[in-house]
Amino acid sequence: MMSGTIRIFNHHSKFSKGEWIKIMKVDSPKGIGVDSRGRILVADYTQGKVHSFALDHAFTIQSTRSVSNLSGPRYVCLAPEGGFIVSEECGDVKLFNSNHRLVGSLGTRYGHQFGSPAGVCADVEGNIIVADEQHRTVHLFPKSGSPICLVSKGLQKPAGVACSNSGMLLVADTKDNCVKVFKYRVRLPYNPDNPWVASGSPDLTPR
Repeated sequence: MMSGTIRIFNHHSKFSKGEWIKIMKVDSPKGIGVDSRGRILVADYTQGKVHSFALDHAFTIQSTRSVSNLSGPRYVCLAPEGGFIVSEECGDVKLFNSNHRLVGSLGTRYGHQFGSPAGVCADVEGNIIVADEQHRTVHLFPKSGSPICLVSKGLQKPAGVACSNSGMLLVADTKDNCVKVFKYRVRLPYNPDNPWVASGSPDLTPR
C-alpha cells in the first residue's frame, strides 16, 4: 500500500532467486486474488474499486476492468460459483459474478451485522468464511441456513483468513503477530454423497 504498486514474482528469471516485476500502479492496493478465469483481482482501498486484469506470458496487462463505488475494499477472493467476493471496511461483504455485476451481499442475504469485515475465503463446499476485526470473530456463511460462528474467542485482531481442503482454518491475527490454526471440519471415510461433515462445536480452540 505504501508504494501503490502491484508486483509479480518471475520464477523464470535468469537470476537464481528470481525477481519481482512491477506490473501495475494504483493508489492503495490492499487485497489481491484470482478469479475463476485466471484474472488477477486487486482491491484498491482509497479509490473504492476492485481492478481485474489478465497477464500474458510477457507479464503484459490485458483486459483491464474495474468495479467502483465500494466503501474501503480490503480483501478479495474467488467466489464459490465464479466471480469474486470483496469485504468493505466498516461495511459489508459483497458478491460479484464473473461479469463483474453485483449479485448481493452477505449482510443483506443473511441478516448479519458486520463490525469491520476483513479477510474472506471460500471452502471446498462453497461456504464463505469472513474474519471480523472489530468483533474479533470468524463466521461461516453456508449456501443455505444461518451463519455459524466458527471462532468467538482467542483472537485479538483477525485480518487475513484462509482454509485448506482438509478442514483447517488459518487466521492471521495482526495484534498477536501470528497465524492461528483452527480445525473446523472433520474428514470422514470417503462418501460421494456427503464427503464433509461439520464439527460438533462452532467455538473452537487454536491448535
